[in-house]
Amino acid sequence: MNYEVLSVVFLFAVVALGFWRKCNIGILAVGFSLIIGKIGGMSNSQILGGFDAKLFITLVGVTFLFGIAQSNGTLELIAKRAVGLAGNRTYLVPVILFLVTGLLSAIGPGNIPVGALMTVVAVTIAVEMGENPLLFALAAKVAANGFTITPLAPAGVLTMSLAETAGYTNIIMPVMLNVMLWAVIMMIGFSIHYKIYRIKPGAVAVGGAISEKKPVTRDQWITIIGMCVMVYLVMFRRLDVGLTSFFVAAVLILLGVAKEKQALAKIPWGTLLLICGVGVLMNVVIEMGGIDLISEALLAIMTPATAAPIIAFISSILSFFSSTTGVVIPTMVPTIGTIVDSLGTGSAGFISLTSVMISSSLSSAFSPASTGGGLILAAYMAASNSENKEQEQQKLFGRLFMIAIACVIANIILSAVGVYGIIK
Repeated sequence: MNYEVLSVVFLFAVVALGFWRKCNIGILAVGFSLIIGKIGGMSNSQILGGFDAKLFITLVGVTFLFGIAQSNGTLELIAKRAVGLAGNRTYLVPVILFLVTGLLSAIGPGNIPVGALMTVVAVTIAVEMGENPLLFALAAKVAANGFTITPLAPAGVLTMSLAETAGYTNIIMPVMLNVMLWAVIMMIGFSIHYKIYRIKPGAVAVGGAISEKKPVTRDQWITIIGMCVMVYLVMFRRLDVGLTSFFVAAVLILLGVAKEKQALAKIPWGTLLLICGVGVLMNVVIEMGGIDLISEALLAIMTPATAAPIIAFISSILSFFSSTTGVVIPTMVPTIGTIVDSLGTGSAGFISLTSVMISSSLSSAFSPASTGGGLILAAYMAASNSENKEQEQQKLFGRLFMIAIACVIANIILSAVGVYGIIK
């Protein structure tokens, strides 16, 4: 029996079934791992070897800490205070939203929880200002996506873990900078298209509830200090991000800055199950030779010159129908490792192709069928006062789909001309 082909068939079947039935792919991945693993003659311990306990601790610890910050209003406070800095220079509001969202995403929660929070904040601010909510929402979402590949955020931690397994270390910083570059380029494109320079100075907006300076509470001050301590210990004292997050979160809970149950409810358990579940299945696929098979198929049509645009196209297509963090990164990073080894492009090639893969996947995430586009659509429609919401929703659905396609095409071009090979 050809186990390599069978493992790949199972992998794509799990993704397709999850998309079709709209259920968590992580659950399907763990369940089907048993079947394909036993067919391949693997033991129980070998099948479970794909569960990364360190990754799980990191994801839970970081998201729990920022769940505390979200439940007591600290994250929203930081966002609104920052927006208030624009004053009458209201054309700067989308830029501030971009920078604040990027910072919040980078220091721990990652793109999904921060994207959800800040997209709603962005749309609310835009409506109050009487400006186009789509520009503000896109500014927040592209920043949440583009600043999520850091040593502190779940997607960055996952990328580092997979890269080390593939034999490549110390790659996270250049990959992070490349993906941030993608975010900046996309933001510039959105700003030009939606004419950010036409936002009227002195628009009502930064008035009302948005600019209202509510006093910072004791709990929020303590939470801000705790977040700063976590970042310092991880970045400068080189402590483990997961364990450090748990320590700081434990102290905050003991100090009573938030209710434990509310903070726990903020943890994206579905996302964590997705990431760790797919990890179990990917381990089985790798052990059975499935990733080698995919890599060989791609290598047949690749050269060092065409590798980047091909990876960009494939990653974009995958992301239209699946999660970047949960499916695309776990599938593509091991594949890229094998491709780079065969092409002989070394660490620089791995950094470039990984950056291409992540930025391409995030480009298609603006589709309304994905999490990012869905969040924008939901926030936009919730704030809309239109009498014909159904028609407006259909119109926005089509617009977001076209934005995703435009971003994908733009990123394939950027990949082809070698933009993601500059930072190594």
